[in-house]
Amino acid sequence: MLNHRKRKAVFLSLVLLITCYLLWTQRPVTIIRAGSHAEYDPGFVLKEFASKHRKFEAYGILVDHLALTEWGRIHWYLDHKEELKKLYHIPSSDGYNITFWDIGDGFTDFVSSGDGDMYCLPPIKETEKHCVEKNMLMSVDYEQGYYEKFSFSGSEYYWITMPDGKLVRIKNAL
Repeated sequence: MLNHRKRKAVFLSLVLLITCYLLWTQRPVTIIRAGSHAEYDPGFVLKEFASKHRKFEAYGILVDHLALTEWGRIHWYLDHKEELKKLYHIPSSDGYNITFWDIGDGFTDFVSSGDGDMYCLPPIKETEKHCVEKNMLMSVDYEQGYYEKFSFSGSEYYWITMPDGKLVRIKNAL
């Protein structure tokens, strides 16, 4: 009798876990704000990467509910790359860095931040709340003629796209 109860509890736990995972993965990603760092901070210029013949830009995208796994995040980006270009003009240069930030608990003001490690945007309305706690979900780097590189906060690996479109996972040297 006890063995039957254990099996039933394990089975129900497994069903619950699978259901929660499926519900989580089916929620759509919401882009809260997106734009160029130069748009947010006109003094922001990556002079070491830019020249009169080549343009390099850095972008920030605030999202809610990006995939849980590195693989899922990369595939979401690859599946929505054209949409980002069409709606937000990201990217619009030969070389770029796109950083995806988690919206977390929403916008806050710089003063009430616990540690002051914030990613701030220009305020849209008359409000002091235009910053989010830094929680980088994914960074995409590209230099014309090379591969796209996908990095993740706290991960000792990064991914690159090969010329044939395959993704390769590489361990960081540091």
